[in-house]
Amino acid sequence: MIEILILYIIQKREKTMYAIRKEIFDVFGSYTKPSIGTIYPALKRLLKMGAISLNERMSEGGKKSSYYSITPNGVKAFRDLFFDTTSDNPSLFFPQLLIRISIMDFLSLEDRKLYMEEALKKVELLQIDVEKKLNDEFLKLSYYQKTVLKNTKSSLLSLSEFIKQIKVENDG
Repeated sequence: MIEILILYIIQKREKTMYAIRKEIFDVFGSYTKPSIGTIYPALKRLLKMGAISLNERMSEGGKKSSYYSITPNGVKAFRDLFFDTTSDNPSLFFPQLLIRISIMDFLSLEDRKLYMEEALKKVELLQIDVEKKLNDEFLKLSYYQKTVLKNTKSSLLSLSEFIKQIKVENDG
């Protein structure tokens, strides 16, 4: 997931690793805050894939700085990584969905529509799963478990409406 954020961040101009981290925090900090220990290995993987290039140069102060920029292969890699499987784990799915929706402007209109259709299907499946658990008479849920499931059901309904609203905006 961090790889698509990096590719998104450097699509307009080259940046250092610290500038990439700062922009991720500034733009996406509400739902992800990766450490340098996460970003650096991701940059290495992207370099190995040929998705980004590295330009090292000396600053006026004599310090070597490394600048990363996206390559034509990186544009294709962004799309491939974007459509890579989203986690089935709800605790990972929600932030991944928010990140992907936030960076969809780097995709074609057709790809945005496709992703939103897939996302809506996934949310609807999660809604069905929650509903089954709430209605399962053999599943002995505590008051707190039922309360959390009801909250999850409400959140999924809200998320479903949110996705439909975005989809309509993409269509119109």
